[in-house]
Amino acid sequence: MLEPPGGWRLVGLLALVGLLGALAAACGGDDDDSPTQPPGTRTPTAVTGTGQPKTELGKKINKAEVPEQLAAGTRLGSADAKVVIEAYEDFGCPHCLEFTAVIEPTLLREYVGTGKVAFVYRFFPLRQLTGVAAVAAFCAGEQDKFWPYHRRLFVTQAEANEKAGPALTEAFTEEGLKSLAADLQLDISTFAACQQSDAAAAAVQGDLRKAQELGLPGTPSFVINGKVTATPATLADWRKLLDGLLK
Repeated sequence: MLEPPGGWRLVGLLALVGLLGALAAACGGDDDDSPTQPPGTRTPTAVTGTGQPKTELGKKINKAEVPEQLAAGTRLGSADAKVVIEAYEDFGCPHCLEFTAVIEPTLLREYVGTGKVAFVYRFFPLRQLTGVAAVAAFCAGEQDKFWPYHRRLFVTQAEANEKAGPALTEAFTEEGLKSLAADLQLDISTFAACQQSDAAAAAVQGDLRKAQELGLPGTPSFVINGKVTATPATLADWRKLLDGLLK
């Protein structure tokens, strides 16, 4: 009997994704050290995307300034940041897409890039399809490209949602995900081997189990300084919350 791609850990990951997808309220439920950056200092190395998306949300994500100099895997920000936001998200979740396009760019510019806040992406895929995308994102991170790949995955979702690009059932196949990696000039043989590895599946599985332990209701969900926090409704509410924690 042939072993499914990725071995037993990937099989276990996809089973866990199916279980949590059934238990979670749905996408949008509750609507690593990095280099030190002195608080209040704007990093000069924030970068924008290189794609040419057609949709409005895709364009917003593409032009968002990401302080990649402060990246360590799925974390962005100073190692001694006073506030740490852990964002549990699914690359196929429309509410996560909206957060990434509308709220996240300002948080990265005003709080992460200035050394005040660290932002950590946590894998919380609710479908097998997006579980495979989460594994691919981890593998991009193994080549220090998590954040450019994160950008591409959400732009891909934006384009798919408005039929301006391939459907996610095509884009989030292993071959489609390799194509995104090739666009970012990743080593494809290394990337492909990682896609099948126990380490990649275990990393995503670890975040999924933590989400389950925390009782997170859906995506996106936020854990701030170790505490599950109701999602602020607006950018103004995010600023109020973070400014209060930074006092």
